[in-house]
Amino acid sequence: MFMLESLVSIPQELVGRMEFLITILQAVGWFIIFYIIFNTINAVINRNRNKKIDRVIEDLDAIKKALVKSKKK
Repeated sequence: MFMLESLVSIPQELVGRMEFLITILQAVGWFIIFYIIFNTINAVINRNRNKKIDRVIEDLDAIKKALVKSKKK
């Protein structure tokens, strides 16, 4: 009951400022959620890209070894 009475006694100017603050906090929250989703997707894409690059490097090493062997003969 005390809480309800204290809410009624809050001036309208303060309520307006609180609404503005809540709106800003909601926007920041949405930004953080978007940022987390974006970084998660980006991490998955980069992991796949790095796997492909590692395979290319391994293939290049195998080609270099084969060239060195054929050059020595």
